[in-house]
Amino acid sequence: MILRSVTKHVRDQNWFAVGIDFIIVIVGVFIGIQVANWNDARRDREAEALYLDRLRQELSEISPQAAASHETVRAELERLVEVRDYFLTGEGQSSFGGEHCAVLVTSHIYADTIFYPPTIKELISTGRIVLIRDHAIRTAILSFDQTNAELSQLRTDIQIDRMLLARAHPDLIDAGLTDWEDAICDFEAMSRDQAFLNDFLDNMRRFSAYVSAVTGRQSEVIESLRATIASGAGAASANPILEATGPSSRAAATSVME
Repeated sequence: MILRSVTKHVRDQNWFAVGIDFIIVIVGVFIGIQVANWNDARRDREAEALYLDRLRQELSEISPQAAASHETVRAELERLVEVRDYFLTGEGQSSFGGEHCAVLVTSHIYADTIFYPPTIKELISTGRIVLIRDHAIRTAILSFDQTNAELSQLRTDIQIDRMLLARAHPDLIDAGLTDWEDAICDFEAMSRDQAFLNDFLDNMRRFSAYVSAVTGRQSEVIESLRATIASGAGAASANPILEATGPSSRAAATSVME
C-alpha cells in the first residue's frame, strides 16, 4: 500500500506527499524496532527474576546445611584441642568419652560437601550472568564461583600426605569394627610416643585449617551472597519494560500506555 502510494506521488511529482510517505515508513520501522526491543527486555527481566528467585531458594536450602556441617567439624576440632591439651598438661583425660578417640581416628577425613548452587553454574556456563543488572549481585555471584573453586582446591591441598593415625599407630589405636566411637585409644601411651605426637599435631593443624578456611569460609560466603541478593531485591523496577529502555523510549512507552 505504501509502495503504491509512493509510486503514485512520484508519478504525479507530488514531492511533499512523497516526503510524508517516507516519514511514515521511517516512523513505522522505528516503532517496530522499539516494540521488539521492549519485548526482548521484558523477556530478559522475566528471566532475571526467575534466576534470582531460584538462587534465593537454593541458598536458603544449602545455608543451614553448610552451617550444620561447619558446627559438626568445629565440635570435632574442640575434641582434638582437648586431647592436645591433655598431651601438654597430663590433665583432663578423665573427662574423655568415645568421641575423643573417634576424632583421632577420623582426623584425616575432610569429606564435607562444597556447596555450589546449580543456578550459579547455569548463569556462568551459559553467559546469562549478563542478565543480572545489579552490579553488586552480579559481582557477588562471580566472587562466590571463584571462592568455591578456591575452597575445593584448598580442601584437596590439605589432604595431601595426610596421616591415618589408626593405620600408622595400631599399637595405640584400635579403630574397632563398628562405629567410630567404639574405637579404643591408649591416651597415656600416646602422650609418651613422640612419633605419634608429631603425626597427631600435623593432623590437628590440617583439621584446624579445614574448619576455619573451608567449612567456616563456605558458611560466610553463602550468607554474604544471600545478604547481597536480599539487599538488591527491591532495586528492580515495577515496570521492566520502562526500566530496560532509554529516557526517550520510556516517555514514548508511557505515552502509548496512556
